[in-house]
Amino acid sequence: MSMLSIRAGTALLCAGCSILLVSLTACGGSSSNHRGSPAGGVTGLSTLSTAPGMVSGGDVLMEIQLSDPAAAGRVAVMLNGTDITEAFALRTDGRYTGLVTGLAEGDNTITAGEHSLTVKNHPRSGPIFSGPHLAPWVCAQPTAATVTVTNPENDWEADTTSRISGLDQTTDEHCNAPASISYYYQPTSAASDCSFAISGANACFIPFDTANPPADTDVAEFTNDRGDTVRSIIAVETGTLNRGMYSLVVFHDPAASHHPAAPQKGWNNKLLFNFGGGAGGSRFQTPPDNPFFNEGALRRGFMLAKSSLNDHRTNSNHALAAEAVLMLKEHITEQYGEIRYTIGSGGSGGAIMQLTMASSYPGLLDGVLPTQIYADALTNSLEIFDCGILTDNYVTLPDGALTQAERLAITGHAQATQCLAWNGAFLPLGIPSLPSNCGTGFPAAITYDPVTNPQGVRCSHAEHNRNLLGRYLDNGVHITEYPQDNEGVQYGLKALQDGTIDAERFVHLNEHIGYYDADQNWVPGPGRAISSEVALENAYRSGMVTGSPHLANVPIIDVRGQEGAVDIHLNWRALALRDRLERVQGHHDNEVIWAYVGANPSNDAFLLMDTWLSAIEADDSDASQAEKVVAHKPAEAVDRCLDDGVDVGLFSDECPVKFGASPRQVAGGPVAEDILKCSLKPLDFDSADYDGITFTPDQQTRLATVFATGVCDWTRPGVQQQNTPAWMGFTEGPGGEPLDVPWVNRNL
Repeated sequence: MSMLSIRAGTALLCAGCSILLVSLTACGGSSSNHRGSPAGGVTGLSTLSTAPGMVSGGDVLMEIQLSDPAAAGRVAVMLNGTDITEAFALRTDGRYTGLVTGLAEGDNTITAGEHSLTVKNHPRSGPIFSGPHLAPWVCAQPTAATVTVTNPENDWEADTTSRISGLDQTTDEHCNAPASISYYYQPTSAASDCSFAISGANACFIPFDTANPPADTDVAEFTNDRGDTVRSIIAVETGTLNRGMYSLVVFHDPAASHHPAAPQKGWNNKLLFNFGGGAGGSRFQTPPDNPFFNEGALRRGFMLAKSSLNDHRTNSNHALAAEAVLMLKEHITEQYGEIRYTIGSGGSGGAIMQLTMASSYPGLLDGVLPTQIYADALTNSLEIFDCGILTDNYVTLPDGALTQAERLAITGHAQATQCLAWNGAFLPLGIPSLPSNCGTGFPAAITYDPVTNPQGVRCSHAEHNRNLLGRYLDNGVHITEYPQDNEGVQYGLKALQDGTIDAERFVHLNEHIGYYDADQNWVPGPGRAISSEVALENAYRSGMVTGSPHLANVPIIDVRGQEGAVDIHLNWRALALRDRLERVQGHHDNEVIWAYVGANPSNDAFLLMDTWLSAIEADDSDASQAEKVVAHKPAEAVDRCLDDGVDVGLFSDECPVKFGASPRQVAGGPVAEDILKCSLKPLDFDSADYDGITFTPDQQTRLATVFATGVCDWTRPGVQQQNTPAWMGFTEGPGGEPLDVPWVNRNL
């Protein structure tokens, strides 16, 4: 189910899905350096676990293509001049594959017959393409330990307590440590209605002692969705990768034979990858909260995966998150076997992770199940920023506070407390002098303070994206470029137009609203925040704004619960994603919205996604990936509004899930909310913006001061607004350069 056609007999990293696989074979992951007739019947070499230039950890699963499998015995395979033929074997499916180990860091040449392939190996600790590692960074330890943290900007030091890894061995200086694998089995005596988990009152699984295993008759059997029956034993693996930590849960029998080229039958070779919610940017290596268990997926035979770098509470850098997924999928393929397809799941910040990845690093995820979605973190900040300065501004009105109706009309929200929810929960994440923004327990002694420690570690989420956005120097202080902008934004414009606020309220609001400076201090108006064009271009190019044509290649089922009174997960966000899809694709045929109150339909959405991807996987036609996604869309994949399980129709009067707006939309901005800085037009009191509205000469003068450079022209694209080229690398600096990944069609 790849975007590009795949040569017959080629093995895929994820069933044709993950375009990643395509690259490895038909599209550049295979060798082309050969002379004359193929010796030993060798026609090519390809990597199966990742792209040739993105190998990590010193090993890679490979296939050698043969014109005749009978010639396998005559093939000699060499790694940097050393014979490694014994690593390869002819498998039962007729493929000649092997796990190549012992790769040197950097370029390695693998030769078979007269063909050769260069693979580039990176450290297990990374990075591959996300750019230089963030420093300081505190490695986890088997038990809580006191460690000294050094700020590289000024060499100040302070002590803190590490996170607990739960692993057996201490991490090295790069946060690496050997993985830990625990086994659990389902006893035949377990209740028939037990829960597929390893803890809890009714858990199916109990510890399996490999040194003293239970009798075979005491171990229940398990049958996956492929019809394979095995002993009901699961492995729970925890390890380190890319300075983060991961966990895997999969049916795996420690007593059964195993090779990644011949996976055990309990796993159905499908992967469900969970992405954590929240927001933030920790400086600590953090273990996943717990192993990820999903009853519906595990019962079907899926492998379950999660990674701390794919938890939006601890990492808000989408390029680093994509790198972590790439590396973990490589590890899975090299240790357990090839992946048929990968489904993403997770809500809120976890939805951000899925959607930015599908948009800017296509091929890592084949289908996404975002809940309580936001399209991305960066455009999320528009509402956070606006709610903050609106709340600060409300108290400045000379003739009393705004009424509840006026506040709601200005914000577009159903409840005034929804802006307050943003202010309380997420606005502080932008404060660079708050040590907890670098992770609970980060030492205040080395944290930025504008007076006592201006060279201190800036603890804001923006700093996690310095490789993408770049930095500038302000009075000797390095600050990450952040595209915060409200120049020309006419706050409350639609509230003015519909008569909810009068002209004086509108003028006063806009002349006092102001902005936040780089330290997140509120600066009252009439000035506004003005982003540099460099920051804007880098933000769009890097993929921080979701909305590229590559989204057409993944099915999307948006499961959205009703927003609450004190809530940040506002319903209008579902429409923002849809609006972006329609802008870049011309349709939203690959996306459906399931809004609901009452029973959560997430498991039904998962089962439907599995059906959808399975049908795409089976399509070996020459159709594009986007065409296959639409062609195999199940009949059940339609918009729904479920009221206690009954579909009353999305957007119907009976649907209790209603869609509001945001302060930027009330100011005239698009539902897509993907414009970081608007293009400007001259302030014109005769324009359609002010039909039926009269401003006094004094009010006109005051507005002319506020909008001296003009007001937003929302009919035009934003300043530097553009689609990401996708698969951007930041090794050479901010803004990024497109990586040489031939599975990406950049001409969409």
